[in-house]
Amino acid sequence: MGSGIVQLAAYRAFEVQRQEASNAMMGLLAGAQLASHLLQLTEGSDTLLPEVFPRVPHIRRFNLRTEAARSILQSADTHLGAMSVPYALALHEDFLKTCVGLLIRDGRAPSSAGSAVLAQLHDGIETATGQTFDADSIIQIDTIRLMRNATIHSGGRAHQALVDKVARWTPTAEAGWVRIAKKSLATIAVGDRVEFGHPELILTLAVTKSLGRQANVILRDSLSRTLWARLVIEDVLAEEPGNLNRHQLERKVAGKARRHYASLKLTDYELTAAMRVVLANT
Repeated sequence: MGSGIVQLAAYRAFEVQRQEASNAMMGLLAGAQLASHLLQLTEGSDTLLPEVFPRVPHIRRFNLRTEAARSILQSADTHLGAMSVPYALALHEDFLKTCVGLLIRDGRAPSSAGSAVLAQLHDGIETATGQTFDADSIIQIDTIRLMRNATIHSGGRAHQALVDKVARWTPTAEAGWVRIAKKSLATIAVGDRVEFGHPELILTLAVTKSLGRQANVILRDSLSRTLWARLVIEDVLAEEPGNLNRHQLERKVAGKARRHYASLKLTDYELTAAMRVVLANT
């Protein structure tokens, strides 16, 4: 079916959300360090921050002296990571659910697959398509997911499921983890503190980006050309809420197919047939 990513509407939305989330997370991390640096100007002062910066919104909720405030800000990456990683995983899970929904629509997955959660979605896509995700990426996302679960459900302490998952790491999965996170979890034991810092956040964003692209390619090679053609038509109609005449629609569909669905090499005949079906059902 050709090579390259298919820029279907759901994937474009996922990429925008992922990038916006990444920018916001990095902004918060940088902002905390910038604020800490700024507070060096008031070092040694006994004045509370609301008196020093009265015009800063919400500053009264941070009613501390400089030294205490700087201590919190300098360690903020751990807390921000604990909040940001679940958000990044949620965006990834939502995109995978969209992928499964398309497989269900195409008759390649049972309707029950739509109720799967993150721990099941990659397997579900593999089962429905006969294709596979990169094994090391799956090991890494499963580890991150279990770290998230430990943070939320186990008081931030490693549980047996996480320890067992790390014990099954391959050398290449560990090397990929260490390359970004700069440390290994190989010695983690039940009850150890699980922390998300800046490196773990970067790792999460990298792994979800990679798996999102892999899911895209799996869909590209698995969904029927009939469904792909219909998705092009639906994509155009979603962006054009007004009424288009037949000529305008054909022109926009052809442009959309070239711009966002080029790797599929859909023919005019396939697009015209899909247009008739979609218009008949709208």
